[in-house]
Amino acid sequence: MPRQGLNTETVVKTAALLIEENGYESLTLHKLASKLNVKPASLYTHIQGIDELYVSLANMALKQLSSMMLDAAKGKKRGDALRAVAAAYCEYVKQNPEMYRIIMKIPHSNSEELIKTGRAVKSILFDVLSQYTKENDKIILYSRYYHSILHGFVSLDQTGFFDEALPADTSLSDIINNFIEQLEKISQSMRRN
Repeated sequence: MPRQGLNTETVVKTAALLIEENGYESLTLHKLASKLNVKPASLYTHIQGIDELYVSLANMALKQLSSMMLDAAKGKKRGDALRAVAAAYCEYVKQNPEMYRIIMKIPHSNSEELIKTGRAVKSILFDVLSQYTKENDKIILYSRYYHSILHGFVSLDQTGFFDEALPADTSLSDIINNFIEQLEKISQSMRRN
């Protein structure tokens, strides 16, 4: 019989706290059970194993990231939306570095729920980028370009690659502004043709 008050959501949230405290690689079902004051076998009432737990954590992280990006983009158009989404993305990674690592570790999963959540994150970018072009191939390309900028930037920032000579936020702002300028030029050129 499951412990009163213990459910799948509590198990996943507690696992998220553990990985932020101790790192992604240190998560084990034994440590999670200890944190929840239950025997490891009790976890199997709520999850099938560590792989399912990682997928649930990735899904949770994607939903959190998506929510921050949506909130940031709300009511904004084009460049303003892209700048706000970039800031939200970077803020999420600063606040949740290990959860972000889980998103990057589990991009290919057979989990329909995870695929659906991943598409929701992409759709935020697609909505903003569709303001520059209606060509689906170009929207996908721009989305990959933008996401590569953000992921590359936060990855380098996390590893301490940037020195103090120029604030990292200033660099990101300049890079995103350059990306937006490119989109504006392409968009204007397409309108002329």
